[in-house]
Amino acid sequence: MNEFNSLNHLLKHYIEKNNISNFEISGIIGVAAPVISNEVNFVNNNFSFSVAEIESSFFQKGLKVLNDVEMQIYALNNYSEDKLIKIGNEIDFSSGSKILVVPGTGLGLAILISGKSMATEAGHTSVPVYNNEIIELLDDFKRKNGRTATFEDLISGKGISYIYGVISKNFNHTLSNYEIIKNANNDNNCSNTKKTILDILAIFLRFSALTIGSKGGVYLSGSLAASLFEDIDFDDFRENFEKSETMDEFLKGIPLYLIKEDNLGFLGALEVCRNAKNKS
Repeated sequence: MNEFNSLNHLLKHYIEKNNISNFEISGIIGVAAPVISNEVNFVNNNFSFSVAEIESSFFQKGLKVLNDVEMQIYALNNYSEDKLIKIGNEIDFSSGSKILVVPGTGLGLAILISGKSMATEAGHTSVPVYNNEIIELLDDFKRKNGRTATFEDLISGKGISYIYGVISKNFNHTLSNYEIIKNANNDNNCSNTKKTILDILAIFLRFSALTIGSKGGVYLSGSLAASLFEDIDFDDFRENFEKSETMDEFLKGIPLYLIKEDNLGFLGALEVCRNAKNKS
């Protein structure tokens, strides 16, 4: 989206490029932002738009705007279990609320309860002091930023580079996030970076699962999640997720899944459209 100065500009470009002349259409848009009013402001860039203005200009039959992860989780209403990769020991698929976590530019989490989704801003909760490695990270982050680190600050693209800088004591490194994760088997700093991110991710998933009571499962999606789970011991991650002095048995009953699907947002949008059609 960097080549466009507004959503209006982007949609006009798309319409012209595809020779669309019929504006009697409805639409659905997923955005990396909380949707709480007519004005939508993206979290990780300076994009903003008016829902009413976009609807009147392009979607005369109606426009639905959802948080992007909220839209993705709708896909789980009709998602085949055989397309899921189980993380850790086999646990029978069970009904109940589900959560979808998508680390990327930020850290998104949405909830699915009885087929209906709910967006959250759980990624912006503060990371708790958990072990010496995390204490070092949190202390360094607070010195540099004047606030406590959130889960999104660490379990995200920007978090990979930052954690590597703390561990390697080299904030001027030129490694990409991809190189850091891919070199985890060959370089101690890269390996410790990946391990630290996975440890913090396990904490985040545990806290979220206990808060929401997600007996239907915890699902991870996105290219960052897929790369983090390459060449690791799923059972070790599962054991980390289940660490609790009081609720370990509850956590042992929650399935953990990795979704390897590039079009989850599109599939979620289709599911939203199907639901709307069935109600009309």
